Amino acid sequence: MTYQKQARASVMAGVGQYARPEMRSMGTMNPQVLGFLGRAMSLEFSAAQQYLAHAALCQKRTEMDFAEQFVQLANEEFRHASELTERMVDHGALPSGSILSPAKPAFNIIEALSICELNELQLINLYEQAYGLSSNLGMVADAELFGRLYEEEVAQLNRIRHWSADYVARMHAPQPMTKGFAV
Repeated sequence: MTYQKQARASVMAGVGQYARPEMRSMGTMNPQVLGFLGRAMSLEFSAAQQYLAHAALCQKRTEMDFAEQFVQLANEEFRHASELTERMVDHGALPSGSILSPAKPAFNIIEALSICELNELQLINLYEQAYGLSSNLGMVADAELFGRLYEEEVAQLNRIRHWSADYVARMHAPQPMTKGFAV
């Protein structure tokens, strides 16, 4: 009888430490794809946190329509994070810990929407890169996930830009006079 040391599948925290054959997908585990999944999860959670902060600030300013829209955006980002987690588990990995960006204050709707636009652009850029890599590696399920999330983030960005344009148009629209000159 000889002793055989079993090597771990990966040196990345949370990856391969508790891998079970039934958790693995049919494809091979690629550390670059797992890196994209982890980074995407951090960005999604950061965006959701930012959107919830904007919702709370809007409530304090009694801008309830925008508060509801920010909560809806946050929920969409949480759904994305859930899908990313499921894909990690398919690879036999668990999230190793997300690093969140701190929420930034916004003192009006335009500032809030500008911050949101930057968050969405980061996610779009990441998903575009992740899609390219997973496509090149022939990792179809990952490419499909990254491609779909890319499209959803582009739709969110367009929605945010539309809200911003509508808000600016309303602010520059002539206000009707409610009273005459004579009092």
